[in-house]
Amino acid sequence: MTKRRDFLRIASSVGVSACAGTVLPRFAMAQTGRNANVHYIDPTVTGPGNGTLASPFRSWASVSWAPGHTYLQKRGTTYSGVFQVSASGTASQRITIGAYYRSNGSDDASRPKPVIILPGAPTTPADGASIAAYKQERDFVTYRNLDIRNSALPEDSDVAIIWLGNNCVFENNNVTSNCAGVYIFEKNHVTVSGCVLDVISNGPTHGNQGILVAANASIDDIRLLTNTVRHRGGGTVASHGIRCETYDSAAFLKRLVIRGNRVSPPPGVDYNPNRRAIGIYLVRGDAATLDKNTVTGMLTGIFINSGDRSYVGNNNCSKNMNFGIHITGVARSYIIERNVCNSNGGTLASTYYGRGIELSSAAGQGAVAGHTIRYNTCRFNYNYGGPRDNGSEGVGIGVDDGTSKCSVYGNVISNNEGSGIQVYGGGVPATWPDTGGHKIDSNKMDSNCTFSVLNRRSGGKTPSPFQAHISLTYVYGSPTIISNNTFSGSTLMGIYTDGTDANITIVGQA
Repeated sequence: MTKRRDFLRIASSVGVSACAGTVLPRFAMAQTGRNANVHYIDPTVTGPGNGTLASPFRSWASVSWAPGHTYLQKRGTTYSGVFQVSASGTASQRITIGAYYRSNGSDDASRPKPVIILPGAPTTPADGASIAAYKQERDFVTYRNLDIRNSALPEDSDVAIIWLGNNCVFENNNVTSNCAGVYIFEKNHVTVSGCVLDVISNGPTHGNQGILVAANASIDDIRLLTNTVRHRGGGTVASHGIRCETYDSAAFLKRLVIRGNRVSPPPGVDYNPNRRAIGIYLVRGDAATLDKNTVTGMLTGIFINSGDRSYVGNNNCSKNMNFGIHITGVARSYIIERNVCNSNGGTLASTYYGRGIELSSAAGQGAVAGHTIRYNTCRFNYNYGGPRDNGSEGVGIGVDDGTSKCSVYGNVISNNEGSGIQVYGGGVPATWPDTGGHKIDSNKMDSNCTFSVLNRRSGGKTPSPFQAHISLTYVYGSPTIISNNTFSGSTLMGIYTDGTDANITIVGQA
């Protein structure tokens, strides 16, 4: 008679269920447990299927959504129809939606992503034209390795492929849409990464964004990483590539990271047909990070309105129609470093200034102040319009409209139509009683203003009197120090001041 301990030993070695008295190999138990929560979709199969690997669902409409479950469509297949997630996951049981390829259910990232073509009708996106619609967002869901398309969305504002919920991950997906791409409204802890969004080709009546992050209250921990947004130029003047903002002046976007993204027109198009569309648009970020992004062919590369202590570094904002980087509103104490802002500006409109980096304290005294602007490269920025057709535009770095107390050092600024660095106090002491406090030090400046002429728009040839590497106008109040800058090229003046310069000290120029 087999003793109890011997039976348990033998059962353990072969995978026997000692309680039930049945024998089941360990690998079979593992497969059974895994498959119970993994569901497969293959639109090419003949039957409706039951979602197992041996008999996949033919349609996403057959799926029952549940927390902790994984849903995979076979790579190289195309599904056309309604695809809406009707349940949320939980913190301990996320829902995962992705791809598989091999006969054992594993994936092969070298194969084409599974395609999901959503219906253009009915006219309400909540009825199936989007994966998740406004106020029907799903939380704790990961969307991965999908190619999601809808080029027949109803014409309206903010019609997105998907509205993400809290704690969602949307990564390595392709999104094609005639309207908007991915929206995050009043949600926290969301990541959108590695996606390609080919969007915004709707008519000019409605506003849509490639990626939107917005709220009526403060939100936390949004990460937009290494995405490509191909803005096709549709929509209103408020249709941007990546748009992040709060609608309440007391609310902020906290722990916002915008890193490694590329925003531009589609390949082969130099400038966006929507000549008011901004690449990356941010309003009220609290210590936000904008790092290693590339924006070309838009109105402005990066536009920031308000929010203190943000980091703007290592971005390439070149060949845009107006500014490379523009900071305004109530925005203080930024680090703006190692950006490349070249060849911005052009003939597209008379209101385009054409500047590499522009700071404007138009909101009043101290609104834009205390910034560190260092190690940037601003070259070949040019202007054929601007508010003054007098050669004062096309500036490398503009510290304007009463911006105060900035440190500008170690920048390479050359071959700009206007001055390399322009400091303009605004000329209205009631609005800006102190326009000084700057330190401009150790910048390398070459051949600025060498093709700057008066009345360019009407064919003027007279050289502009504003030909200076550094120009200071209406700079008064706190002491400003200009020191150790290097000038080269045929620029007429190293430093220009307008006479309101009692507070300006100039030392050690080369």
